[in-house]
Amino acid sequence: MLAIVPVKGLDGAKTRLAPLLSPGERAQLVLDMLGHVLGACRDSAAITRTLLVTPAPDLAPADVDVLVDEGTGHANALAVALDDPRARPGALVVMADCPLATAASLDRLAAAARPLALAPSRDGGVNALALRPVDGFRPAFGVPAEATLERARAAGLRPIVVEDPLLALDVDRPEDYERLLART
Repeated sequence: MLAIVPVKGLDGAKTRLAPLLSPGERAQLVLDMLGHVLGACRDSAAITRTLLVTPAPDLAPADVDVLVDEGTGHANALAVALDDPRARPGALVVMADCPLATAASLDRLAAAARPLALAPSRDGGVNALALRPVDGFRPAFGVPAEATLERARAAGLRPIVVEDPLLALDVDRPEDYERLLART
């Protein structure tokens, strides 16, 4: 299964954390979270290859494929990535700002994908999603998880929701950062 990890880059990273962190600290946080997510992908038994989708290809380590996107947001970047031929047999999308993701949590999500499983975020969005095969269905990103579930059902799929606290935390707001600090 192909892991797809979208990341915007470091310019203007995590601006909602500005009350707590300087621009340099926010950039370092993005790098740290990205490194953690890529490590979880690398260690996952279900993932055979990782594709970083980003307008900043210099963020990719040597063992990760890169798909350069236009920087217009995760929804557009992920649509392009899911159309990539490498994704057809199966893809697991995991957001780069999920600092608690583990190989085991990604493996559980991949195993639940028959054909679609998603892990909701604490705020009701989608932090990770597995789809096998990628066969014409395009999940919605940047919308509530329920919208993605309804879209899947309308396409005749039976989506599985995987409640996983390790995949539920994404760091977007000051309270998310505080939760991360409390867990580490």
